[in-house]
Amino acid sequence: MDVTIIGAGVAGCSLGHLLDEAGYDVTIVEKDAIGGLLREIEFDSGYHCDSAPHLLFYDEEEEAIVGELFSQFTDLDAHEFYAATYPRGGLEDPHHYPVSKQNIDRWDDADQIREELAEAPGKTDAEFFEEYMLNQVGPTLYERYNKHYTEKHWGIDPARITGDWFDFKISFPEEEQEFFGDGAYYPTDKYTEILSGMVSGCEVVFDGVTDLNTDGDTIASVRTESGEELTSDLFVSTIDPSILVDTEEELNYRSMVILGAHLEASERLFPEHVDWGYFPNHYEFTRITDYEFTPQSIPGGEYILTVEFPCFVGDDVWSRSEEWFESYLLDFLDEQGIEAETIDAKIRRAPHAYPLPVNEEIEKFERINGKLSSYENVFNLGRVSTYEYIWIKDIVQQAYETLEEITTTTDVRATD
Repeated sequence: MDVTIIGAGVAGCSLGHLLDEAGYDVTIVEKDAIGGLLREIEFDSGYHCDSAPHLLFYDEEEEAIVGELFSQFTDLDAHEFYAATYPRGGLEDPHHYPVSKQNIDRWDDADQIREELAEAPGKTDAEFFEEYMLNQVGPTLYERYNKHYTEKHWGIDPARITGDWFDFKISFPEEEQEFFGDGAYYPTDKYTEILSGMVSGCEVVFDGVTDLNTDGDTIASVRTESGEELTSDLFVSTIDPSILVDTEEELNYRSMVILGAHLEASERLFPEHVDWGYFPNHYEFTRITDYEFTPQSIPGGEYILTVEFPCFVGDDVWSRSEEWFESYLLDFLDEQGIEAETIDAKIRRAPHAYPLPVNEEIEKFERINGKLSSYENVFNLGRVSTYEYIWIKDIVQQAYETLEEITTTTDVRATD
């Protein structure tokens, strides 16, 4: 039986491998290149980095299939990942991230903050992000660490942000802790090499899908930018569903411009054990990552960084030049008293980095996806296609669940 998968990111490649192993004839249609958001930034100097850090973390008991899948194609090294946050903007003043209760003593009004915490109800269910955080940390800590960062990251008032991700993505520990706790890994090979290995048994067609050719309640084929029609028994989408169905509505995604920089610098930005830093208040970027944890030998005094600039596609930031982003980083480092010179710098634009966690966009997605899911021979998975704020481990588990759905569907048809 033929299966056509639209998109060759981690969702499409994971499922493509599983279906190929199960005996299906798999074609993957990819508009750009294998890897999707996991595709590395490659420097002319021969080094590389992720398009923002892509870490593998999973529970070795409940989510073991994630490690088992990736371990077929690479070795996984365990890591202790730490982050810092810089609410006052200066690199000389790192605070714990996740924001810990020890951070309270970094502020002159610590007594007031403790009074607020004593009155706060604590970690309780809430529909919206702002309410959830105020309940847990009180108004002062929320304002300094969470509110402005969240608004900068999403481009939305935090009082409108909803979802079921608050509870497992945000914590308020007593003291500094690893970012992911136990079970954080990083592959020894590049993600593009890993995903290319996953789909080595599949046919990969490099073309963009534009719409569907349907026959009643089934999809007969997909049309591509080059004018081809690709027929199949089953279809799987990992892309924006509004591209595929007849609708005047468009889904909004939070976009990202990621600057990758190979620098020679007078010192490291972060404390020795810290891998990346968050900047809640003072700059156009949200996060800087130091890729010292990657399996490549970076010379002393040189650093591989990514700097993330969230935006929408129509914003000025989206269309700025590579030189602007490079200058912005160098100016920031100069402000911090770090002498730096660029060896190489490149930008990666990600138009569908994050689905927007607001009710009106989620309802819009449900309307659009309802049209797509009305066809009996289509499935969808992945962050972009399901409009969910999920991680690699969640996408891999979705791939296994989709494999089971497809297997069940085809078994039923064979019986009929």
